[in-house]
Amino acid sequence: MPVFAIDSLIGALAELGYASRKGGRPDVRPDRWPYLERWLDNRDGFVTMASGHVDFIGIEEVVRMGPFFNVYFVVENDSLSDSDENAHNLVDSSPYFELHRGKPKNLGWSGGVLSNTLAQDAELSAELAKNIIKEEFKRLRVHARNYCCVIETGVWDPAGLASVFGVADRMAMHAKKLVKQVHFGEDGKV
Repeated sequence: MPVFAIDSLIGALAELGYASRKGGRPDVRPDRWPYLERWLDNRDGFVTMASGHVDFIGIEEVVRMGPFFNVYFVVENDSLSDSDENAHNLVDSSPYFELHRGKPKNLGWSGGVLSNTLAQDAELSAELAKNIIKEEFKRLRVHARNYCCVIETGVWDPAGLASVFGVADRMAMHAKKLVKQVHFGEDGKV
């Protein structure tokens, strides 16, 4: 199985105007590493973002008919917990659609409160409608996890990941704004 070309991804993201570099364990707060390693500590490494709304991009190889990779866009947040049903009701979201003659029909978002925000973003909806046939776009999912929100998808190569990054970053922006508006627990922490 080939290793994901992180350097190519970093170059493609730079062409899109995003600053990033190869990530390393020191980029993650030591007390958060046990929670984030599931998405970041894979064979192919991870990317640390210096711009945009995504904090890290984790990449994990999957055995299929050729090189396929699960991608995890990690958005850190001290308030989210995987065991908190309210966190899931807030951010868990995924696209839904029907295809009619290769064109999306009834395209929208289902899930938590975030799905309403994503559905109201005209730019995000237009980009999703234009690209929903592509694996990278139709596999997008958002989940609340411990100390983060994870936007997941699957890609075949760095170009595919770069093509979906703008949408994932916009989703991350909405998730960050939404979570800031909500009070979790007595002191704001889970």
